[in-house]
Amino acid sequence: MRKLGLVAGVGVAWLVTFIVMGGNGLPSIDFSAEPSSTVSPGPQAGPNGPAETATPIGPNSNPTATATSQAGSAALKAEALASVAPLGGATLAARPKPRRMPPPVADFRMASFNVLGSSHTRGKTKRPQKRSGVARMAQGTRYVVDNKISLVGFQELQPDQRRTFLNGTGGRYGLYPGGSSLDGDNSIAWRKDTWDLVKAQGIAIPYFGGHTRDMPLLLLRHKASGITIYIHNVHNPADTKEYGRQGRWRAAATAREASLLRDLKDDGYPVFMTGDMNEKQSWFCSVAGPGDMRAAAGGEGARNGCSVAGGYRIDWVIGSHDVQWTGYTEDKSGAVKSMTDHPIIIADVRINSRDFPKSVTRP
Repeated sequence: MRKLGLVAGVGVAWLVTFIVMGGNGLPSIDFSAEPSSTVSPGPQAGPNGPAETATPIGPNSNPTATATSQAGSAALKAEALASVAPLGGATLAARPKPRRMPPPVADFRMASFNVLGSSHTRGKTKRPQKRSGVARMAQGTRYVVDNKISLVGFQELQPDQRRTFLNGTGGRYGLYPGGSSLDGDNSIAWRKDTWDLVKAQGIAIPYFGGHTRDMPLLLLRHKASGITIYIHNVHNPADTKEYGRQGRWRAAATAREASLLRDLKDDGYPVFMTGDMNEKQSWFCSVAGPGDMRAAAGGEGARNGCSVAGGYRIDWVIGSHDVQWTGYTEDKSGAVKSMTDHPIIIADVRINSRDFPKSVTRP
């Protein structure tokens, strides 16, 4: 029994040593040798200093305790080795967290511009002091380009003035509906290097005498950010000597516009509207509530009751509540007065896609 215990203890010790040394250098075992009853001689000095003291093995020794002691020593060596170099190869470095891209932002400048149609200064008119529509539009075209306006809603843009604008911009702008029809008087222009046209359609809006005109509604995608927007441009009928009072048809037009804005806001895109409404605060409060809109001039229509910044205006630029207006000008300068009988309304816009997540298509 004592012999079997000795063999088992020595086997355990060698096994631990085998594991620590990675399976190399396993000493040979002679199972035929009888255990010696004598104590091994004392430590012998070696070339590297004093040798370790041999563990005595004899009739009075405890092989199991000896093996356990040796196993503990081997475990300590293994732990020290693992702290210096990993047993399983190179340590895997932690993967860096992927960087999140910031939400796209669109910055641009837009305008509402009633150009005063050519027919108002042609022949015997009420404005003989004004130059021809073509001459005035040539100046207006330079104004749009020089002021870096990438999106503009035109009113009273008659056929000769449309041609002047397109020729003067050298194909840099798209124009809808354009053409030669009466509907083209109210057209939207966009810079082709800034916007892609996604969809265009005409919305029937009551005009003089209740006769409808198809007024443009565009879906445009901002090239740099991938943000898609709606823009609608209108001209509501005014009271004139020729056509008389038009309040009834302005109200009908306003109701149609409010209904459209209510429908568009549910699509998740920012919505903009430009135009000569021939109404002041009453028009804005009628459409801004249903569409959840704010005016570039200041004021909002729904969340805290309708409020509008002071000033006399019938020309408007408005947009969805969460659009940021970063600049606003009602240009009534002498240069503008030489072109038209309306101010030019210019607004700087910022759209953060975080506020309109459905509107983004990555460019």
